[in-house]
Amino acid sequence: MSEPQAVPPSQPEAAVAVAACALCQNPIAAGAGTSINGNPVCDSCAAQVQAELAAEQQTGARLPLALAGGAAGALVGAIIWAVIVVATNYEIGYVAVLVGYLAGHGVKLGAGKGRGQTLQIAAAGMSVFGLVIAKYFILAHFVVSSPDSAELGLGYFSPGLFIVFLQNIGSALSAFDLLWIAFALMTAWRIPASSKIEIGQ
Repeated sequence: MSEPQAVPPSQPEAAVAVAACALCQNPIAAGAGTSINGNPVCDSCAAQVQAELAAEQQTGARLPLALAGGAAGALVGAIIWAVIVVATNYEIGYVAVLVGYLAGHGVKLGAGKGRGQTLQIAAAGMSVFGLVIAKYFILAHFVVSSPDSAELGLGYFSPGLFIVFLQNIGSALSAFDLLWIAFALMTAWRIPASSKIEIGQ
């Protein structure tokens, strides 16, 4: 009588895991999960990413705080730039990028989880605000510190000085100024941009 043959263990009916989640590293069964930027992601992580993307689009309620944060950041950058110019008697154009950087991060901080084009426009606008403020106080310092300022009665906030600044702001900008201003705006624009995430099945 022949001996009984060993029966190989039956394969489980459940699907065999074929990949790991790119975010949490948990196994993903064949046919399950979601693709995010071309990487496999489990359903739990995909839901979390989608919730975060939805939160990024909720910018309306946080827009006033984002604008306030951007204005604060832009003012800090403007003060730093103006102080450097006054201290060195030399206008270092690339410091303008700092104004854009601080304006962008101020908007981002004020917006919380919000991201998107509205906030990018706000960041760029606050960057321009900071750059104009810096330019004004740089001009105002050299005008007020000149020997003729006492006779003319000019101070930092004299209406006549505002008019002079507005009339001459175009001629006060060199090609290098415009280049650094463009870099400042691009820096501010990128910081509160939406996440570049593509979700597929």
